[in-house]
Amino acid sequence: MDRAFGDILAELRHEKELNQRELASELRISQALLSHYEKGTREPGLPFVGRVCDYFGVTADFVLGRSERTDIPVFSGATAELNRALMDFGEGDIKSAALAYVDAAARKMTCRLTFHEETDLLSRNVEMAEAELRLVRALSAQNTADEESTD
Repeated sequence: MDRAFGDILAELRHEKELNQRELASELRISQALLSHYEKGTREPGLPFVGRVCDYFGVTADFVLGRSERTDIPVFSGATAELNRALMDFGEGDIKSAALAYVDAAARKMTCRLTFHEETDLLSRNVEMAEAELRLVRALSAQNTADEESTD
């Protein structure tokens, strides 16, 4: 399997029906740099590889040509969408709160699907509610900070 990063990046872009300008904007790079990556004339750094993985919901092994797509665990569409939305927040309270909420929701769903005891389900409900409250507080703090900066 001799697939280059640039070929895989272009394939992923085409699957999403994006042109280079649109994808470059989404990944916060210039269209020229994206073109260089796709042609293989430039090699990306690890942070960019990570952004590509988050944006498309694939693993680094896949985008680096180390595994076939069918052999990799791909994020669900919702998780990939959340990762794209959270890219703007960087590493901060909102991102960590949102990811904690998603994790709590997944544990709650797993608990329901595997027919755990009622007390386990109740503790998962509490965990999810606490994660949701943390997310709401982080968003509220960000909104307050944004409003104060515009005054």
